[in-house]
Amino acid sequence: MEERNNINQFRKKRAIRKLLLRLGVILLVVLTIVLIIINWGRIIAPFKDAALDVGEGGFPVELPGSAGYYLDELGENFYLLTDTYIYTYTGDGALITDVQHGFQNAVSKANEKRVVVYDKNGKSFKFFSRTGEEYGLTLEDSIVFAEIGNDERCAVVTTSTRYSNYLYVYNGEGKQIFRWASPDYKIMQVTFSEDDRSIFVTALGAEGGELQLYMFRFDLDNAESQMWQTYIGNDISYDLTLAGSDVLAVTGSGAVMVAKDSGEVLCETSFSKSVSEIPRGDKLISVVFSDPASSGDVLTVYDNALESSATLYISDLTSICEDKGRMYVLAGSVLSCYDSSLRLVKNYELDDVYSDVIIIDGYAYLLGYNVVQRTAL
Repeated sequence: MEERNNINQFRKKRAIRKLLLRLGVILLVVLTIVLIIINWGRIIAPFKDAALDVGEGGFPVELPGSAGYYLDELGENFYLLTDTYIYTYTGDGALITDVQHGFQNAVSKANEKRVVVYDKNGKSFKFFSRTGEEYGLTLEDSIVFAEIGNDERCAVVTTSTRYSNYLYVYNGEGKQIFRWASPDYKIMQVTFSEDDRSIFVTALGAEGGELQLYMFRFDLDNAESQMWQTYIGNDISYDLTLAGSDVLAVTGSGAVMVAKDSGEVLCETSFSKSVSEIPRGDKLISVVFSDPASSGDVLTVYDNALESSATLYISDLTSICEDKGRMYVLAGSVLSCYDSSLRLVKNYELDDVYSDVIIIDGYAYLLGYNVVQRTAL
């Protein structure tokens, strides 16, 4: 009898274990299905892109008629923003999609996967992948500018009747995840951390009749207060970007490097000339200054301590960008490549005069009057 009871208890325990195991498997399956439903857009996006039939392409790419064009990269692809449409192309020049944005003063910012297009001084913006529109929103106040993160988050700065500015941050589905009302400061620039979980802001105020420029860092998962706030000068800022493990702000009178974790000012430099342009790129710290004495421009490269490491005088500058530590200077029908010390590497004689250049995967994409041309580097 005792042996029979032990066998019955063993069978009951085994049945309970089997039941718990089945319940665990069912729960895991349900959770997996829920996660797939929530993230379906992200999961299916690469397969939709891979399934696109975009044709063979080829250069030169004939442009649609427009009053103006903006050319920029989109990962291995590129896009054109016109006064009415956004066009995305493969790196080989094949049209992927064309979407009418419907904005009067369209401006765009892009990362490797997404483009945010906003109506400057209007109230609407739209978020695009290379295959089409992901979402669009209309806000209560006018949009001053927008910025995009490294993945699927974007920031939008608007005017406000109660505050100087509002800063909103949205995720890839268009849900607002952060908001900051700037009470006393005009927001100048914003940039995201590498993981898009925090955001850096430069904002300009005044005290005692003097301008006061501050840099802030906010945790996007905690909207209670800023992580830190640092005074960085008394001039307007032109650019804000990550520089290695630190944050770089370029102002009208100099540049400041700030530690991203603590907000400590690490180093700074002052400018003796007026800032003309900040070259696109992420490897070199560089600034273009106007030089009235020579009727040209001066390109200066700085090291991480913000000491000038190289200088180049440029005449007839049309466009400039940086890629993988090399500077590309477009002057009419000549594209010049320089190394990080601004020593000439090569001149490329072009077949026409072009107005803009971007570099993608060893090719220069050149914007002409009515074409985009590609040149191997």
